[in-house]
Amino acid sequence: MLTTELKTQIRQSFEAAKNAMPDFKIRQAQNKMIAEISKTLSGEYPDSNPILCVEAPTGTGKTMAYLLSAIPIAKAQKKKLIISSANVALQEQLLNKDIPEIKKYCHVDFEYVLVKGRSRYLCVRNLINLVENNTSENELFDNSLLWDSPPGKYQLDQLGEMLEDYSDKKWNGEIDDLEQTPDGSLWSKIACNRFTCTAKNCEFYNDCAFFKARKQITKADVIVANHDLILADLSTGNTILPDVDESIYIFDEAHHLNHKALSHFSLSAGTEFIKTSLRQTQGVSEQVCKLTQGDTAESNIKLVDDYLSDLTELFKALAFDENIYLFDQGVVDTPIQTICQNLLTAIGNTHTQFEHLKDTWLGYLKIKMVEKSIADPLNNVLGECEQHLSSILLLLSSFMQAHEVGRPPHSRWIEKTILANKKTNYIINSAQIDISHNLDQLIWSKVAGAVLTSATLSSLGSFDRLNQQLGLVKAENQYLRLPSPFNFDQVDFIVANFKNNPTQVYEHTQEVATQLLERIDSNEGSLVLFASNKQMQIVADLVEQKLGCELFVQGEFSKKLILKKHINLRKQNQGSVIFGLDSFAEGVDLKGDNLTHVVIVKLRFSVPTSPIEKTTNDYLQSQNRNPFMEISLPDASLRLIQACGRLIRTETDTGKITIFDNRLVSKFYGKQLLNALPGYNIIVE
Repeated sequence: MLTTELKTQIRQSFEAAKNAMPDFKIRQAQNKMIAEISKTLSGEYPDSNPILCVEAPTGTGKTMAYLLSAIPIAKAQKKKLIISSANVALQEQLLNKDIPEIKKYCHVDFEYVLVKGRSRYLCVRNLINLVENNTSENELFDNSLLWDSPPGKYQLDQLGEMLEDYSDKKWNGEIDDLEQTPDGSLWSKIACNRFTCTAKNCEFYNDCAFFKARKQITKADVIVANHDLILADLSTGNTILPDVDESIYIFDEAHHLNHKALSHFSLSAGTEFIKTSLRQTQGVSEQVCKLTQGDTAESNIKLVDDYLSDLTELFKALAFDENIYLFDQGVVDTPIQTICQNLLTAIGNTHTQFEHLKDTWLGYLKIKMVEKSIADPLNNVLGECEQHLSSILLLLSSFMQAHEVGRPPHSRWIEKTILANKKTNYIINSAQIDISHNLDQLIWSKVAGAVLTSATLSSLGSFDRLNQQLGLVKAENQYLRLPSPFNFDQVDFIVANFKNNPTQVYEHTQEVATQLLERIDSNEGSLVLFASNKQMQIVADLVEQKLGCELFVQGEFSKKLILKKHINLRKQNQGSVIFGLDSFAEGVDLKGDNLTHVVIVKLRFSVPTSPIEKTTNDYLQSQNRNPFMEISLPDASLRLIQACGRLIRTETDTGKITIFDNRLVSKFYGKQLLNALPGYNIIVE
């Protein structure tokens, strides 16, 4: 319950921040958010889950709201507070600005830490072994098992420097703190990996960067993470973060959670990867048998190769569309199913034999002394093989899984690629199109408390789309839509008089160029948001020489550099125009005179292009449901509001928004989209 002591702690912390922070503004919406978070997390709604979804528009002060309210409650309940963001920028802001600021005023003492995935940390044992052993050959161990292609001299020199820096404590063992990062294949050999890690049995356990970080996690009260890490950790057994039932989660930028989760519950494996994995497994098995003087397990390589050859012939006959073949409603053709079942059985047998061999090897190590230069790399390859075989079996099992009646189907597809050696590689994919059940099982049904927040969390004025995506049940949770602190009725939202519909691509593109030249003020800061890279490039070519000011087109420089150049020009009172795509429609913070005109070239409807989206679309149609009304329209509304949100970032910002899409006035759904916007002064030309 929300005790008097807790209320006092939260109130005193807020008062301290209000009195000491420069430019602090009292916001009713922020006060409301603090109150609702406090009541929800402390169990003031006894017939409801301790879960709150809050749409908190820009300027609400949502970060301070959830920190001031959730930290005292987590401490009082002896729970960990885990704050998760979708991107690095927000993580850095939390760690370097927001949390240190709150720590000054919070009337509860707390410690905080950033947590990263295991693969971001060095395994010092692996690094030492590679540096010490790569120049020497050992007749008892075949080094080629470690590499697809051996490292070059410059890579070995780089590894040596990394070891020296780590030993001298100049480097902390995190890949993010390296000035020059090694390529992915090299880093994977020296990164911490749960399949190769021996934890407390390792002689470097006390000096391990990963386990040092783990110890910090156990001491910290507040843990800063990201959506990817949380999903990866929960789906692999919760080995890094505290248990879900001992944690309170804050999902900031929660509108990204569904997309992140879909990718985490997708599986894939290529035909060439399966071949090389079987050969690596056979090679390491022979190495172990040579050392233990045991009998070599019978090889399944020829059998698997034959199955893969038959499978490849069937794949060749498929009608690929841009190198993708999508199975209708996830139903795999019977001949392909038959061969995949045979593959599953054969590789399953290999895996069983391999597990037995691994156990034999570990038993052998307990009674026999084996040189570290042999044992350590061999253990690593054994771990790699286990990881690869497990991932292949998971993929094949998912690919063969029968459809559950009453549940959405899986999306299954084949992707054709050409490798560097000119071989054709077929990648087998299986993905869930609905991860709501997974999220409920992993998080919502167990969590001690959760707050999901974002500036744009609802669609068309409702949380229905969010609930559908994430597996939340409206009647069981709390929901809050906060008003914006900004005065939007001074902002003109102009639906331009456009002759051409965006579906008339050529004509629309030409008209966009003409109208931009008429409407953009070459002395101001403008942002033009496109839904198509091709259209953006054509329009840029048509207007660049005629704009009368600098034009920055996404892709010419990094996003960070474009924004920096744009701001520098505005400081000199020079005009500047940015042409951008999706990534500029979200997370861009250009205050004051840096941005006074946002142009939206067209509404962004979800066109099902990815296999998962196409399967979802087909499934809804098969259920006599309308994918446009259920997915495309709500998502377009959310994206439109996000794009408009680039303009007004503070109470003093001014400007206008212009949209070049006449469907807002010519189609039945236009009024719904306009009604869902903040209180702009809507002008239909």
